[in-house]
Amino acid sequence: MKQFWKITKTEFLTVFRDGGLLLIFFGAMLIYGTLYPTIYAPEVVRDLPVAVVDLDDTPPSRELVRMLDATPEAAVRYTVGSLDEARQLFLDRKIYGALYIPQGYEKRQLAGEQNQVSMYADGGYFLLYSDFMGAVGKVAGTVGAEVQIGQLLARGMNRQQAQWVAQPVPYAVDVLYNPYGGYATAILPAVLILIAQQLLLVGIGMAGGTWYERGTWRRFRDYSAVRVVFAKAAAYLFLYIPLMLYMFSFQYAFFGYPMRGNHIELLWIFLPYLLSVIFLGLTFGALFHRRESSMMVLIVSSVFFLIVSGISWPRQGMPEWIYALGRLVPSSSGIDALVRIRTMGGSLADVAPEAITLWVLTAVYGCTAILATLRRTRSLQRG
Repeated sequence: MKQFWKITKTEFLTVFRDGGLLLIFFGAMLIYGTLYPTIYAPEVVRDLPVAVVDLDDTPPSRELVRMLDATPEAAVRYTVGSLDEARQLFLDRKIYGALYIPQGYEKRQLAGEQNQVSMYADGGYFLLYSDFMGAVGKVAGTVGAEVQIGQLLARGMNRQQAQWVAQPVPYAVDVLYNPYGGYATAILPAVLILIAQQLLLVGIGMAGGTWYERGTWRRFRDYSAVRVVFAKAAAYLFLYIPLMLYMFSFQYAFFGYPMRGNHIELLWIFLPYLLSVIFLGLTFGALFHRRESSMMVLIVSSVFFLIVSGISWPRQGMPEWIYALGRLVPSSSGIDALVRIRTMGGSLADVAPEAITLWVLTAVYGCTAILATLRRTRSLQRG
């Protein structure tokens, strides 16, 4: 036990006496955890500047424009006479979309014929495109329903009957787990879990390289590899559990993310998640001879980890072998489990498959960390 605490103390001193490691383990996590939510704090796009090309210029077409301007997503900033003018405004980045109303709009509406308007949106920004498209869709649907109701009233129906015919099946949309319908609530909790993994891997790898550069490994070359691995893992677990609880309690409350579940269940998932990441980091750390190697090798892996995690693309759209490969990365199962508990209010029983996967990864990467450490200590003994 004395050797165990000696190793743990040495790892603590390695972290707290190294400005680079402090920045990786604590500074970067706090900066990312605050900066990202602050940037996306508005959650949704509001008052997107758009232009209207109204070639009909009649009361019905002007009403359509007023309705579009009244939506929370769009703000009609320009009314121009041609698509060329709208195109120039777009190239000058003064607008991000345009609505085109052709001549004869009122005539076709009064004749009961099918009408048509065109929408042009900036497809380079998915959120802007989807919000503008949604705003135009709502306005067009509302105008179409009003026209149909007017025609039914002209045929002798009362207003209630006309409304029933125009919308025979009323529906309500309830957005689950994301009351704002916002980007931040949807994506940032998962991103923060992935960031925590990457910072742990890079930091532990840097600490392993620092041990080699400073000759610290030689002090423990006669120690049991199992004792070294578990002592170092205890140090990182002690450091990061409070930080993760801070991220999933204070940060959630401060930025208004949905908070369900409880801290006890979170701890039961934090434990295998952090252990699997720590053991994976110790595996790399025992292989690096220089602290810079951790940055060069592990930073580039973040893109792959992001892809296979299911944040940027849902599981249903992935090839099965890529999804299975992603299960080898702790963040993939960790994101599923932690978000379901904290954001969706799930229980441990609901995330049992993910929890089992994380414990299996903990065992596997624990073995690889021991083997890598054993290889390092034996090479030092021979040297």
